[in-house]
Amino acid sequence: MDVKFVQGFIRMCNDGWEQGWHERNGGNLSYRMKEEEVEEVKEYLSLDGEWKEIGTSVPELAGEFFMVTGSGKYFRNVILDPEDSICIIELDEKGENYRICWGLVNGGRPTSELPSYLMNHEVKKLATNGAHRVIYHAHTTNVIALTLKIKKLSGNSVQNNFLAGCSKITASLIEVIFI
Repeated sequence: MDVKFVQGFIRMCNDGWEQGWHERNGGNLSYRMKEEEVEEVKEYLSLDGEWKEIGTSVPELAGEFFMVTGSGKYFRNVILDPEDSICIIELDEKGENYRICWGLVNGGRPTSELPSYLMNHEVKKLATNGAHRVIYHAHTTNVIALTLKIKKLSGNSVQNNFLAGCSKITASLIEVIFI
């Protein structure tokens, strides 16, 4: 799909891969779509898919659409074959079930962390009056190695301060790409 928000999602996946933030299939990205973005891609969506249980209830997200990476999919492949690696899902009117409306054409399911991501999206939506739309989960190998080294050298307080700094950097990156 040659649509700005879809291309931004693909770019964010590829940028993360190229920066070494993901080993193999580590990490995920989810984006809560705006109503106008759903309208923009409506012609590509199939709205008759099978509903599947989320595994939690997120009533504040009922009826919303999300673009998410697939479970076990590689970030490096998103740019090569987006329709195989990512999907758009719709939540039902209660926020208890989802269906795949686009993507994952060769089978698969949304990220295995979907229930926890949706719970986080719900909390952040309420806390930010709807401004928050992205959850980016990365397995940055250098940061993982560094945090283990810092923990051995200095204990948890240094590690926690370091991780808090990483959070601010990630938030800034998301702002640049999606806002």
